[in-house]
Amino acid sequence: MLAKSIAENILSEALECGADFAELFVEDKEELCIKYENNAVCGIAQAHLAGVGIYLISGLQSSYVYLNDLSEKALFRALDTACNMFKGKKVGAILHPFASTNITNPCPIITFPSSVKHADKIHLLKEAYKTGKGASPFVANLILSYIDTDQEVLIANTEGVWAEDRRVTSRIRLMPILQNSLETVGHFSDFARAQGFEAFRDSAYLNFTYNRIRSLHDGLFADEAPSAFVPVVFEAGSCAGTFFHEACGHQLEATGLRDKSLYRYKLGKKIASDKVTLIDDGTLPGQYGSSRFDDEGMPRQRNVLIENGVLKSFLADRLGALRIGVPRTASGRRQGYGYAPRSRMSNTFLAAGTDDPEEIIRSMAEGLFVTEIGGGTGGEEFTLLAQKAFWIKNGQIDRQVKGAMLMGRSAETLLHIDRVGNELVYEDGGAFCGADSGLVCTTTSGARMRVAGMVVGGKGAKQ
Repeated sequence: MLAKSIAENILSEALECGADFAELFVEDKEELCIKYENNAVCGIAQAHLAGVGIYLISGLQSSYVYLNDLSEKALFRALDTACNMFKGKKVGAILHPFASTNITNPCPIITFPSSVKHADKIHLLKEAYKTGKGASPFVANLILSYIDTDQEVLIANTEGVWAEDRRVTSRIRLMPILQNSLETVGHFSDFARAQGFEAFRDSAYLNFTYNRIRSLHDGLFADEAPSAFVPVVFEAGSCAGTFFHEACGHQLEATGLRDKSLYRYKLGKKIASDKVTLIDDGTLPGQYGSSRFDDEGMPRQRNVLIENGVLKSFLADRLGALRIGVPRTASGRRQGYGYAPRSRMSNTFLAAGTDDPEEIIRSMAEGLFVTEIGGGTGGEEFTLLAQKAFWIKNGQIDRQVKGAMLMGRSAETLLHIDRVGNELVYEDGGAFCGADSGLVCTTTSGARMRVAGMVVGGKGAKQ
């Protein structure tokens, strides 16, 4: 991707210009998208992205430039721009010899997408379309997209890191619209895998398509959720994981921590119920947020963020670690060469507890059981849309409800988690998380858990 001799020349010059650390992030990515609507292909787009980002740090200052020309001449011109803020500084940093690290790929690929004919990919869409249309008589429209990416990256820096990685993902995106005489509903979802074409070797993508559309179908006939302050149960898997992603995950990323941030000075202190152990792990085999290295060339690792309610660690990229004085956690991530790295989540999950999952619901006089979350906003005050939920009455499911908006304050809600089930369920697939370093692959997982009381906003009335 880039000759070591060129990398050495660029990084050496960066140190001469006054940076005390310099990094090159080289990317070469192929992406294919096939759109399918009305039982026919309606568009095929292929993209090839290639370029390099130059990242310089001096003290707590940083600069970042990027370009799509990997010639040595162009790189030196870009470096000159990046060095402007550091010129005149002499820090005495030295360039260490490059050393490669051999790490097993947690997401090995069997069939690279580029080896598969378009016709075979279109066949998947045809089968998914037939399955989706057959899942409900109320499907007014169904748009499908097949998307695969093959990203090769190289990270080289002045500390001697020479890290090469190849990340392949495959997805089918569903965008259904269901309509009856009363309303229209729609919600996109992705069948996503950190795999090649082998992701579609069985019927899992068809089951996913059917179940997602049936879920929307059921929602058409659900009652409006009432407004109340009640216990809320989050189902195991992505539902429980998304709760933590929004309720506290972003607030534990070092990049965004400021002096007045809620958890900035809470390391070693209790911030959640004793039942909460929250982990972020970029090494999990086959998970959408896994890779050999983070986007700063550090081998991925398992990070315990909260243990038995006590804050143990932040997620830290290089600059974030310097700014708040904590160790790096292999959490520097970015969408591609056009973005500087920032601390981001990868595979974040609530560890299994000791409670009986069925008892969690049986013990409720009344409350809400959320099985799908359709989105939300994170922060000290957070909201979550219950895409699919059920009203609980006298320890049993009473009826399905729709339109429930959950609201909470992170500092309070985490302390009110009173049950965590004894079975960890990983998210079936993965999703994207967007922030200032672009879109990155993540998963959100966990055991079934309950918050003793949350504000539920809805248009319905209690029955």
